[in-house]
Amino acid sequence: MTKPSLTDELRQLLPQELRDAPPVQRVAELEQAAARAQTEREFLERAPREGLLYPADALKLEDLHACLGKAPDRATGLNEYFAALRASRPWLFARTQVAPTQKLADHEPDPERLRRHMTHGALTRQLQAVRVRRR
Repeated sequence: MTKPSLTDELRQLLPQELRDAPPVQRVAELEQAAARAQTEREFLERAPREGLLYPADALKLEDLHACLGKAPDRATGLNEYFAALRASRPWLFARTQVAPTQKLADHEPDPERLRRHMTHGALTRQLQAVRVRRR
C-alpha cells in the first residue's frame, strides 16, 4: 500500500467546501515539484555510474518524468529511461565503461625517469639552469 500524499491527508482533514481551496492546490503543486526534483536528483546521482557524459543534455532531450510515469516504481523507470537513452542516443554515453573500483593507472611510475626530470626540491633541470645563468 502506498503512503498517501500530504495533499491527500490535508484534504481529508479539511471540511468539504475547503478541499479545493487555492492554498490546498498550492500545497499539491509544491508537492509535485518536490517529487520531480527528487526524481531528477536520483537521475543525476546515477548518471555517472551509467557512463552518461552529459546528464543535463539528456534531461532536455528525453522526458524523464513521462518515462517514470509509465513504470510501476522509480527504480524500474530509471532503468527503462537509461535503456531508452542508450538505444536512441548512444553518443551521450562514454565509449568505454570503467568500473568504479578499477585504478586509473595500472602501473607504478618509473622512479628513475622521475629522478632524471627532477632535481633539488622538485625543480626541473631547465629551471636550475635558468637560476645558474641569473646568478
